[in-house]
Amino acid sequence: MRVFARDGYHRAKMEAVAEEAGIGKGTVYEYFKSKTDLFLVLHDHMLAELKDFYMKELAGIQQPAAILERFIAVAFQTFRVWEPFFLVFFDFWAEGGRGEQQALLQTRLREAYAVARADVAAIIAAGVKDGSFRCDNPSLTAASILATLDGLVLQWLCDRDAFDLDAMRETLTQGILRGLQP
Repeated sequence: MRVFARDGYHRAKMEAVAEEAGIGKGTVYEYFKSKTDLFLVLHDHMLAELKDFYMKELAGIQQPAAILERFIAVAFQTFRVWEPFFLVFFDFWAEGGRGEQQALLQTRLREAYAVARADVAAIIAAGVKDGSFRCDNPSLTAASILATLDGLVLQWLCDRDAFDLDAMRETLTQGILRGLQP
């Protein structure tokens, strides 16, 4: 990830990856048949790490509104903490994920988004069940929340001065929670 973040996906060389890892270039190829293969494995690893990060941050919270509020706060926290991952991902997606590469990444993204939508929809559905939320379609609402977060991270990566992250987090959180009030 450090090599991809520093050099960009398309300029990164497997020799640099090997050097960063402290191993020979041939050793890298024993485990990964190509730079794309390495990137996709790294992508899966980073998504798993990100999911674990969220799970730890949300552990122990019981109330759906508090869970959703913390989920949004953690998402904004990841903008800064996981910035290199987001930059490499967007670089890969924008510059060269064509054909088979694009199809492989799209499959992984479809699966990751399905899990994320289901997780957020479950939070919303729990709020509907306990009476703290009103929502006719938790899945669609979850997709809207995730799309908003994706759009905000993309805007922020393109222009760090476009908005204050903390103010945006507060505005978004309050808007979502007001929209879900019974």
